[in-house]
Amino acid sequence: MTTPDEIRRYLETALPGAEIAVEDTTGAGDHFEVRVSAAAFAGKTLVEQHQVVYRALGKLMPQIHALSLRTEAP
Repeated sequence: MTTPDEIRRYLETALPGAEIAVEDTTGAGDHFEVRVSAAAFAGKTLVEQHQVVYRALGKLMPQIHALSLRTEAP
């Protein structure tokens, strides 16, 4: 089971200084809503921003059934 804190740690490592919020939407540890505001997203399309997040969560992705992402550059 993946926890919101675990997701947050992975993202903080990949995106230092980012504002990150993670919510387990079902309590089962496999459905999450993630909001990330990061300077690293500047100049990137929404798809590219999401790819950055997916890469950061690499090892966790097989455990995550649903991931809702909201990303932006500050």
